[in-house]
Amino acid sequence: MPVKAVILDADGVVIFPWRAAQLLEREYGITREMTGEFFGGVFEDCLVSKANLKEVLPPYLAQWGWRAPVDDFVRVWFEAENAPDERVIDVVHTLRKSGLACHLASNQEKHHAEYIRTQMGFAKVFDRLFFSSELGCKKPERAYYMRIMETLGLEGSDILFWDDSPSAVEGARACGWNAEVYAEFKAFETRLAAYLGDGWQ
Repeated sequence: MPVKAVILDADGVVIFPWRAAQLLEREYGITREMTGEFFGGVFEDCLVSKANLKEVLPPYLAQWGWRAPVDDFVRVWFEAENAPDERVIDVVHTLRKSGLACHLASNQEKHHAEYIRTQMGFAKVFDRLFFSSELGCKKPERAYYMRIMETLGLEGSDILFWDDSPSAVEGARACGWNAEVYAEFKAFETRLAAYLGDGWQ
């Protein structure tokens, strides 16, 4: 069955990863070791809108030595993550011009999801944006993939998915999706041609 939709993860596929973590450590002395408890804990609730990022961040910011308002921290974070890979964006434009639907599927809390949609302009780049904070579930949970399929009216075999997380890819494959681990751009191009044929370019 031919592919009817290409779905891409955000961080690590369409967006260069780790820019915020690098900036926070370099400019503010806030290391990944310091933030690990937050991102491995309550932030997981933010990803599915069970907690509000701006409400749960302040006590952690105090621990990290951040003295400015929470909104300033969020702004620094989001602006650092505003780093789309224009090579991948160009592929999306080419695929859409050829008539193939392209969607974004990402685990994001609601404030960052809105930033990606509007400030980064991804609402115009992709046909649909699927964020965990809006779906109420996240990769690699089965419900995440099933809700996307239901929304698009597609079978798993209709979808070609890329994510830099092996567990997210395995979750997609378990739902019948064609799914690949994204490692670097050239391999992505080569594998895309294997699925779609050289004519997609």
